[in-house]
Parts: sequence; C-alpha cells; structure tokens
Amino acid sequence: MVAPRTSALAEENPIDILLVDSRQLVRAGVQRVLSDSGYITVASEAASCDEAIRIARSRQPQIVLINLPGATVDVLDGARKIHRQFPDIRVLVFTDAADLIIQERLLQAGVAGCINSSCSVDELFTAIETVLGGERYISDSLARKLAERRLPGTDGSPFESLTHRELQILLLVAEGKNTTAIARELCLTQKTVNGYRNRLLEKLQVHTEVELMYLAVRYGLIRIPSYC
Repeated sequence: MVAPRTSALAEENPIDILLVDSRQLVRAGVQRVLSDSGYITVASEAASCDEAIRIARSRQPQIVLINLPGATVDVLDGARKIHRQFPDIRVLVFTDAADLIIQERLLQAGVAGCINSSCSVDELFTAIETVLGGERYISDSLARKLAERRLPGTDGSPFESLTHRELQILLLVAEGKNTTAIARELCLTQKTVNGYRNRLLEKLQVHTEVELMYLAVRYGLIRIPSYC
C-alpha cells in the first residue's frame, strides 16, 4: 500500500483531480471523501467525458477520475479521447468487477488504472497515489482474472477479436439503440452501421441479434438488471 503523504507535503503540492460522474449527489459524496484526506483537491467536476475534455483543456488536472456506471460506450470512448489528447493526465476509471473485457480494453487504451466500483476508501487513495506516481493500478481481483485468462486450457472470450468500433456497435445494440440512433451517435452512415452489425454476427458465429445478446450475457459483457 502506498504511504499517505505528510500534511506538509499535502499543503505544498495537493493532488488536483477532475471528477467525472453524471450524478450530482454522488459527485458531492466522492468530493467530500477525497477532500477529507487533506491532500487531494477535487478542483473540477464534469457530468460526462465530453465535458471533462473541455474542462481539461483549461484546468489541466493531474488525474481524471471517471465514474459513469451503465455508460460503457461513453467510458470507453471518453477514456480513449482523454488519454490521446492529454497524455500527461492520468485517467483512473471505476468499473464493475465483472466487466473484464471492458477493463482490458480500457487498459489497452492507455488508462492509468481500473478500480472496482465497490472498493474501500483506502483502496481509492492507494489507486490515486499509485497512478500519480507513474505506475498503473490494477485491483487484485482484476490482476488475478487476467492471469487466469492466460492459463493453458482456459477458454478465451469470443469478443477479444472485436475491433473498438465493433465493440462500440455491439454495446449500443445491447442498449436497445436502432441503426439510426447508432449512426447518429457515432457519426456514421446507416449503411456502415448495418455493415458492422452483419460483421458482428458473422465474426461471433451467431445468426440473430437475440443470439448475439445471449452470447454477450453469457460472457458477462452485458448484464440483465435485476429488479428484485
């Protein structure tokens, strides 16, 4: 565990964070927890990754902390954009422990770390200190799962072969969006989107989008919400 900063060092050089969360009440809670540390300052807040990019251009925070549950495509695309436009800013993302494929893609996109959304306050501080020190932070559970995936005889995910665009389309289809909505969101033609949808079926060896969604649920890429 990373040792906490001394109060003198904290006053001289506080950690400047840009917090991204669409829920105002949650932002307030996270800000309070971080500020109570005495050496972390949530200097800016954003409700989306696009807003965070606009703020980062002028504020240049040390860390962008992203917490957008249920907005997988926004997180994937937003984290990639932030890292590409601001390579010196460390991006730390809250993710669900079951989203192994998403966490892998985030790490491949250059984020500094993924942290379980149900982590303790101590682990959050450790993750922040770790990425600020120039290292990557990967939770113990994620590191173990990534290692297990590479053991001989372990079946890989059929989604590993998907390109970023194909994964985007799949996740948007899973959200219930039609071709028109997807084309509008990704600035593509409807013909191009339909081409990707057909390619997904062929690549994943399924015949219908129902089978595609069943496969995504089976491998934990998407989850059916429980209302019980």
